Amino acid sequence: MRINRKLILKILKLDKNIYNELASEPSNFQIAIAIYVSGFLLSGIAILSFLRTSLSYLEENLSLIVGTLPIETVNELNNLINEFENIFNSQEIFSLLLSYLISSFSSGFIGVGIVYLLLTRFFRKESNFKQVGIIYGFSNLPVFLNGIIFFTNSIPLQIFLIIGTAIFALVCLGSGLKQTYLLRNIEAFLLVVVSGFGSSLFSQVI
Repeated sequence: MRINRKLILKILKLDKNIYNELASEPSNFQIAIAIYVSGFLLSGIAILSFLRTSLSYLEENLSLIVGTLPIETVNELNNLINEFENIFNSQEIFSLLLSYLISSFSSGFIGVGIVYLLLTRFFRKESNFKQVGIIYGFSNLPVFLNGIIFFTNSIPLQIFLIIGTAIFALVCLGSGLKQTYLLRNIEAFLLVVVSGFGSSLFSQVI
């Protein structure tokens, strides 16, 4: 199945049949991985862009803030700004992005494994790792909306996009699991929550 505008709109509209179609084709697993990795890479760059915009705003308006703050706090703020500027202007930024991408991929891999184990062992559903991976990957499409961040300097809008797309991706994941495995709302919700906490915990240990 090719990725086209119609497919993307179906996913964003939480179409009730789209994930069944996607999960039924094993070849979509590679596409799902590509979507997942590129989506998290875009999100990482978008977050860095947000931090840079916030840093610029803070620098421009620091004089309006420091008047009510102690000297120690002002010095700490200046040091923090300088540290961030050094990171943005050095090669460390690429190391941070690489580390973020590896951590995100590991977290996703573990999350897929947790969902698969819960589905087969706890909920007694017929499934396989690739099928869950396809749902996981394609449900990550909403994070591509973070691309809007590169075209706006509005900090509130950027915050809304970063948080909103992350929540929307989780909703898509729950919707995909629910429709593919005929789960109840509470069951899909528990799968999303447990896989999220579990993958974050294990990725930090690793």
